[in-house]
Formats: sequence, structure tokens, C-alpha cells
Amino acid sequence: MKNNVFLSMNLSKKYYSILFAFVLLILVALQVYYIYNSYRLVEKDMNKEAAEIALKVMNKMNEFQKAIDEDNLINSFKKLSHEKGKQFDELNVIRLNIDNNHQLFTSKVDSLIDFYSKERNYQIALKMEIYSVYDEINHVELLPQKPLVMYRSSTKIIHPKSINQSVWSSDDISNQTDSDLGIDKSERHKYKIKSQTNYELLNLNFLVLKKIIPLIVVSLLIIALIIFLYWKSIQNLSKQEEKINQLHLTIDSIAHELNTPITTMKFALHQVQHNEIKEMINRQINRLENTVDSIFVKNDENNKLLDEVILNEIIQKIQLQFPAINITHQIIFEKNGRLLTKDFQQIFQNLIENSIKYGASEILLDFKFQKEITLNFSDNGIGIPINDLPFIFDKYYRVDRSINQNVSGLGIGLYLVKTIIERYLGTINVENNKEKGVQFLIVLPNEN
Repeated sequence: MKNNVFLSMNLSKKYYSILFAFVLLILVALQVYYIYNSYRLVEKDMNKEAAEIALKVMNKMNEFQKAIDEDNLINSFKKLSHEKGKQFDELNVIRLNIDNNHQLFTSKVDSLIDFYSKERNYQIALKMEIYSVYDEINHVELLPQKPLVMYRSSTKIIHPKSINQSVWSSDDISNQTDSDLGIDKSERHKYKIKSQTNYELLNLNFLVLKKIIPLIVVSLLIIALIIFLYWKSIQNLSKQEEKINQLHLTIDSIAHELNTPITTMKFALHQVQHNEIKEMINRQINRLENTVDSIFVKNDENNKLLDEVILNEIIQKIQLQFPAINITHQIIFEKNGRLLTKDFQQIFQNLIENSIKYGASEILLDFKFQKEITLNFSDNGIGIPINDLPFIFDKYYRVDRSINQNVSGLGIGLYLVKTIIERYLGTINVENNKEKGVQFLIVLPNEN
């Protein structure tokens, strides 16, 4: 039985550990979800700010580019031939003119990025390119793979994000007339030109992590604290179990050691001549023997089935033993094919004495020996605190000392009752009465 109790404790700890791990997993998942959402929100805000900076730089670069060579570029596209043999050479000339300005443009882009982002410590890469020159007459794309990079920052873009796209035709890329550019209307060329400006915040991950690191640290500390508190609780519980186990072993050892002196005193009792002293010593020996027997459940081969006559004798004896207590009983006795006399005496004696210990002045007994055996004990004592109800059948368990500090006992009476009932495959239920006191209901099978 002791092993079953310890096994039950270990299983309880196992289930609590599984439940704790499950709840902790949910908590970690919620924390990760919250941190991820915070990361995405900060990332979105920083990308938005970086896009605004990139747009400012782009506008400044457009102004700067117009002042440098936009007219030459427009003129080049206006004059771009539709003859396949000439297109390649003319595009190379345009590309070469653009490349000649790269160093100047890159320096300008970097300085503008530094100027607009210095307060935020943003590392922004920017690039503006013409990625499509489409011949609308021959229906041919002239830039299938290699775009014309108008300007870019010294740092390269890895994951581009677009802030501007434009589509324009060589027919209307300038307010100037064709004659102003020296172009015959009969030679007007038709090209559709597409450009885009991309940017990237290169140190985005670092900046976001830097901003949410306090949140991550706090979350980790909370989880670590919960794990630590749970570990300390399990550790303290294990220590308490060890102390309880040691206490149980100590009490059992003491009870076992008492068997030898009890037997010796029984033999010595026959030598006492004085009847009154002999009777007094005999009562004390019996009391000590009953206490030891209650710790160790023994099987008595000479035990007989309880009958109605013996049942009434047991009730009368308890009434004589406690004349100040009003014990009323109602008995229906049809048959008994299971319950042994000594087992009933143990159940009966322990429950009655338990009621009297805890202030009962009236005890109501309702016994039925029919298809089932039902034993109902009800009293008007102080009752049992609700928090203690699940534990009252545990070995050596006693309720709060503020309630029972003047009540003697080892806390094994109800444990013994439960043990006997389990041997019969029966059940015992306990609940406090509505007004006062407590009620025990025992149900046992009544079959041979």
C-alpha cells in the first residue's frame, strides 16, 4: 500500500510536469508570436522611413541629373535608329555616356544618403536604372538582360524594393520640338522606355533587433523565472516527500518494535495478583495493542461473518462506552455474505471515535444489509475543512492544528477504514452536512 502511495505521488508529479511543459510551450509560442509581430511592425516602420529618405535622394538626383546631361540623353534616345545594324552601336554610345558620369553620380548619391539618414544611422543603398528600351516599330526589346544604370550608391542592393517606376515614349520625352533637336519629322523614331528606382535598407535586421532586444530579454527572463520557480517547487516537493517517507518508516518501525514488549507484558500480566491493578494494566495493554494493530492491517483466520446479533452487541457496547453521546441507529439486516466481524468493528470503532473526537454530541447510524451493504454514519461535529477533504484518507494525515490541536491520534484511523473497504472492492464517500457535522457513506458488495 505504501508503494502504491509513493507511485501515485510520482505519477502526479509526472502529470504536473507534462501539464507545466504544455503550458510553458503555449507561453513560449505566444511570446515568439508577439516578438515576431513586434519585429514585423518595427521593420515596416523602418522600411517606410528608409523609403522616404530614398525618395528625397531620388528627387535631388533627378534635379542634379537634369542639370548635367538630361538633354543629351533625351537627344540620344530621340535619334536612336530603328535599323538593327545601328541600334547596337548607338546604345553602346548611350551606355558609355552614362558610365562616364557614374563616379560623379555615385559620390552625389552617397552624400545625399548620408545627409538624410545620419540621425537614424540608416545604411541605404539606392539605384536608378533604365531596364527596358522597346522598339515599337520593329517590336524588339533592346535591353533584354543588361539595364542602363543611371546612378547608384557605392553600396550594392541585394534585395531591391521599388520606390518609383516610370514609362515614357521617345516621342514626348522633351518639350522641345523635333526641329529644335535637328530631327526630321519623317525620321521620327518610336521607342518606349521604362525606368525604375530601387532602394534597400542594408542594416535593417540589426536596427530592428537592436530596438526589440529589451523585449526579447524581458520575455526570456519571464520564462526563465517561471522555469526556476517550478524547479524549486518540484525540488521542495521532493524534499517533503522524502521527509514524509522517513516519518512513515520511523512510525512503522516503532510500531513493529512494540510488538515484542506487548507480548512480554501479556505473559507478565498473569503474575499480577491484584484484580483491580490487573484489569487496569490489561486495558492499557489492549489499548496499546489496538494502536499497533491499526498501523499494520492483519488478516485473522478465525474472523467470522458479521451477523445481526453481533452487530447489535457492538452498537450497545459503544453506547455504554460513550453514555454522553446520543447514538441512534436504524438497521435493515436481510443477509451478509461478505463483511467480517473484525473488519466491521475496525470501521465502526474508528468512525465513531473520529466523530466524538471532533465535537459530535449526536451520531446517526443507518445500516442496510441487502443486495449491497450500505453503512451511513452522520454526526453533528465540527465537520472537515473543504481543502482537507481530498487528503483525510492518507496515512498519518491530520487536519490543520488550529482545529485539532487538542485532539490526540496518529491520523491512521480513516486510512485504515479506507484500506479495509478497498479490500472488499467497496467505496467510501465523505461530505459535510448542510448545517453541521459530516457524513460517511460506505457501500460494499454483498455476495458470497
